Amino acid sequence: MQNQDQVLLAALLRTAVDAIIVINDRGIMQSVNPATTKLFGYDEAEMVGENVKLLMPSPYRDEHDGYLRSYHETGRAKIIGIGREVTGKRKDETTFPMHLAVSEVPLGDKKLFAGIVRDISDLKNAQQQLSEINDQLEHRVRKRTSELHAAQAELLKAGKLATLGQVSGGIAHEIRNPLNAVRTSAYYLRNARNLTPAKTLEHLDRIDRQVSLIEKVITALSDFVRLPEPRLTKCNVNELIADVIADVSVPDSVSVQIQVATDLPIAMVDPNQISIVLHNLLRNAADAMPDGGTITLASNVTDTEVVVEVIDTGVGIEDEHIRRITEPLYSTKAQGMGLGLAVSAAILDKNHGHLEVESQLGVGTTFAVHLPRHFRA
Repeated sequence: MQNQDQVLLAALLRTAVDAIIVINDRGIMQSVNPATTKLFGYDEAEMVGENVKLLMPSPYRDEHDGYLRSYHETGRAKIIGIGREVTGKRKDETTFPMHLAVSEVPLGDKKLFAGIVRDISDLKNAQQQLSEINDQLEHRVRKRTSELHAAQAELLKAGKLATLGQVSGGIAHEIRNPLNAVRTSAYYLRNARNLTPAKTLEHLDRIDRQVSLIEKVITALSDFVRLPEPRLTKCNVNELIADVIADVSVPDSVSVQIQVATDLPIAMVDPNQISIVLHNLLRNAADAMPDGGTITLASNVTDTEVVVEVIDTGVGIEDEHIRRITEPLYSTKAQGMGLGLAVSAAILDKNHGHLEVESQLGVGTTFAVHLPRHFRA
């Protein structure tokens, strides 16, 4: 039975992934396993019989005998039974970070000490890269936070939002998921064992992607609150509608119809900004019809306004969503930041117009863009 135990122990030492070094009470190496020779670059014959200080750079090699002497004299163990991070030295004089765990092995009237060594170079490299990314992230967050504070000041000054609570709630919703992904990858990189370079790169790329998503949210919000003042001019709305239709591509399953008034008066607006509004409404209409349908653009006139209607035969919008549909960062879509309609409403407000919405579930939705007429003097 004893022979079987010895055979089993020898097999375990031979096949162990970690380096295992056995020393006596004077620090002389008694045995090493194959993982040790591979890690340090020595042959077994070059190690057994030598002081374990051979595998240590200064100052560890200078302190090692003192550790053993102190343990013999006081019985107080500083590293025995406690794993710690130290530095190892290979035969070629290169050094590397390693985790060392030492345990005492009583053998009759002798005391031996077994050290288990693991190379943690990959983990340290990952931690270094993570630290650099954290520094970059902190810098970018500080920069974007400063921009956000400036944007909030503009919002307050312009009175575009009833409360900042709506904005902060929307921002929290948009950045919570990417932040959680960053936190998960950071935790993995800090704590994973046997971390491979490929796995490290995968999580570093994931962190970078999520930070980019956060930046897009902040940039979109900044662009929204810094909307320039319109350059009001006489605008032929029917021509504007034709230009927008030519620019916007819709799925083959969606058809676009035009029903414009031939004697439509001129509107007094910024054509470029109103074009943005119509582009947003056309894209939203197409998104509302995943199975296909019809978009109708109609124009008409009242005593004081030119009205453009974008009508779809899509799924419709529930009443509870219609009340909030133009709020910044509020969206009924699975993807998207919910700024398209908010931007459209803000543009129309600056152009002295407004947006009206009517919808019926299962039938479709009509967005009516009301623009001020131009009256000749």
